[in-house]
Amino acid sequence: MQPIHTAWLVFLIPLLTVHACWLWSSLTGAIEWCLPYWSGCTSISRAARSSDALFLFRAAMMINACLLAIYWLQAGNLLRLQGKRQPIIWMQLTGMAGVAFLILYVDFLGTNGELYQLLRRYGVTFYFAFTLLAQLLLLRQLLPLAQTRPAAAPWIKAKTWLCWWILALGIASIAGNALLQDPAKDHWENIMEWHFALAMNTWFGLSAVLWQRLGYRQQPVINPPG
Repeated sequence: MQPIHTAWLVFLIPLLTVHACWLWSSLTGAIEWCLPYWSGCTSISRAARSSDALFLFRAAMMINACLLAIYWLQAGNLLRLQGKRQPIIWMQLTGMAGVAFLILYVDFLGTNGELYQLLRRYGVTFYFAFTLLAQLLLLRQLLPLAQTRPAAAPWIKAKTWLCWWILALGIASIAGNALLQDPAKDHWENIMEWHFALAMNTWFGLSAVLWQRLGYRQQPVINPPG
């Protein structure tokens, strides 16, 4: 699979799946009808697990986890082509840790019991945290390309601003948890979760465009004759 295709799929699968599950659960009456980006009436997890949309969510996100692992491997290969060496392993390990916690989250979503709820909550929290850290590590290594590859500069700049926006959402989430009381606190957490997930997915979409501008393609392996 070409890196551009991987990046597009890692962007589109979560984006379409999350909103399809929200629409499914809303239309079936499993959750109240609202715009969660603004009202915070439901979390992504609740929208997915409150109806049969859970099966769609689990299947699609497991596929996305596999593609995300491929993405980090291909991102490391891109850095090697740019002459990078030492930072690659840390970026890939961090990204793979995010993949592992995504699988943990998806696997326990919809299950009952305090232990399962704890694993689900920590799964999604660490998935976001490790994936964001891997994105920052990758972006740091791509920044010099903005000077040497003019076609890539606008997209690297867009990824940089998006990372700042994600960090701002994290700070806003912490502030809301400290200052608000339920139910406003719960609604605020949900709003931040929806925007955080959207921004993180958008980052991968920008990767797809950036890799296209760089002409990054996986060369086929040709076995020598005989």
